[in-house]
Amino acid sequence: MSNIVDTTGNTIGKRYARTDEIGVPFAVTVDFQALEDASVTLRERDTMTQIRVPIAEVAALISSLVNGTQEWSSVSQSYPQVSKKDEEEA
Repeated sequence: MSNIVDTTGNTIGKRYARTDEIGVPFAVTVDFQALEDASVTLRERDTMTQIRVPIAEVAALISSLVNGTQEWSSVSQSYPQVSKKDEEEA
């Protein structure tokens, strides 16, 4: 599994747009909430839905999604959804 760290200083919306454009299926966002509850935001490109996932689970979860052993539709029901408002406040 490869990764890229985007430190450009652009807004999160511009970062998501860039990763969508190049075809990145899942984006992980580490924000200040991660310091409070040890979770990150996981965003799926095709539906643009986002969930909060414990840091300890995110790598295995992405691996299972990429390998096809889990589907986003079921995974997204198992974790808290992130609303647009939540993202703007972060």
